[in-house]
Amino acid sequence: ANPEYGTAVTSLGSTLAIKQLSSTYVEDASRGVYSHRFPRFGGSDGEGSDNSEEAWLIGGASNVGCAVLRAEDFSNDELSSLSLTIDPNEDSPLSYYPLIKTGERFPVADSSKEPVLTPKPDSRKEYLHGILQGIGDVERDGFKVLGELGATPKLPKVVLSCGGGSKNDMWVAMRQRRLKEIYGDGEDVVVKRATNTEASYGAALLAAATFVS
Repeated sequence: ANPEYGTAVTSLGSTLAIKQLSSTYVEDASRGVYSHRFPRFGGSDGEGSDNSEEAWLIGGASNVGCAVLRAEDFSNDELSSLSLTIDPNEDSPLSYYPLIKTGERFPVADSSKEPVLTPKPDSRKEYLHGILQGIGDVERDGFKVLGELGATPKLPKVVLSCGGGSKNDMWVAMRQRRLKEIYGDGEDVVVKRATNTEASYGAALLAAATFVS
């Protein structure tokens, strides 16, 4: 089945990348936003005519991502155990921009943007909470930028998550809650794990293409 406009994919690998299916073309190099035509297949109106619609995969790739977790020496076991103790409905007081080196591509192209990972709490749980929230907020801000630049619909209706980070149920819930902050009354979004969670873009797009609402 064809995905609907507003279906989005977030890849949570070493870096964060997002794509959203839009009926409008959006591009802005200053914010690292680009578009690719999506092979959306229209149906027939019963008289043999092709009523396929134009569709675009719009998005960008940040330098923020799960690589920072390895850089900060979080093991898989520690990530799993600490995540079970974090409440996804509570905000971290820490305001991080968890790059591993200077420079950002999206949602703003800024070669001089510096990592922000301070203050660093003594608690590894609190530190992880702040990092995961920071990555999620870059995702949220990325979708906000796509909407500001003319994505149609303005915001995604569903976000399919792939990559290693998608396996963390607490983080999926946290990301959904933070993303909802940019939605108005009566609007909603569902963030969930994609059927295929491989971090590669090809797998992410296949996951989107086989999504059935």
